[in-house]
Amino acid sequence: MRKIILLSFVCLSAQVFAQKSFFGSDAGVDVANQRVHVEIYNQNSSPNPYGLQPFVSNSFFQNIVRPAAGIFYHLGINEKMGVRFKAQYLCLGYKNKWANPDRVEINYLYLPVTFHYSILPKFSLSAGPYLCFTLGGTRIYQQDITGVYHKNDNGLEFGVEYDVFKNVAIGTRYILGLKNIWLNDNIGQPYAGGSVGRTEYTNRALQLTLIYKFKKPS
Repeated sequence: MRKIILLSFVCLSAQVFAQKSFFGSDAGVDVANQRVHVEIYNQNSSPNPYGLQPFVSNSFFQNIVRPAAGIFYHLGINEKMGVRFKAQYLCLGYKNKWANPDRVEINYLYLPVTFHYSILPKFSLSAGPYLCFTLGGTRIYQQDITGVYHKNDNGLEFGVEYDVFKNVAIGTRYILGLKNIWLNDNIGQPYAGGSVGRTEYTNRALQLTLIYKFKKPS
């Protein structure tokens, strides 16, 4: 009798989750950029330059607009909450008219896991971590991109989503890179004038997408 009750509960739970779960796809654009954080220590001022207050600079390049497209599975927990697992072709980078090259493009396989919460029947918020990997064919300075940037990145994604019609929704997400993707990221990098310092490049992007939900719950 207990086995029958347990089996019935498992089947019922699976049915409830299935009703709230669905597959989907999205496509859109990224307004991408990179944040540059620089710390410079005057090596001539002290035998221990790292004990000094460094010169700190934070700046951004020019935005670049690039495509994005992916598929996902949304695991419904209840009427308001769910977890989404996604694989997306993500294109990031920046423009800098004062540099050569003046345009940097990095193609990633983007893998976020986000928690979704519906604050209104058609409007939801989301947040979660991501991991992404550079794809082959991305080049800079006549070499593979991994000669200048790390082959992976990680960070956080924050988003909002609105159901506009039946299975169609629109979404916007902010991608906040937390990893320094610049390979030359160690203290000791030489600067002019007898100084040493540290440079950090982190990805940033605002993503706008059109979403189709293949098995949207009724």
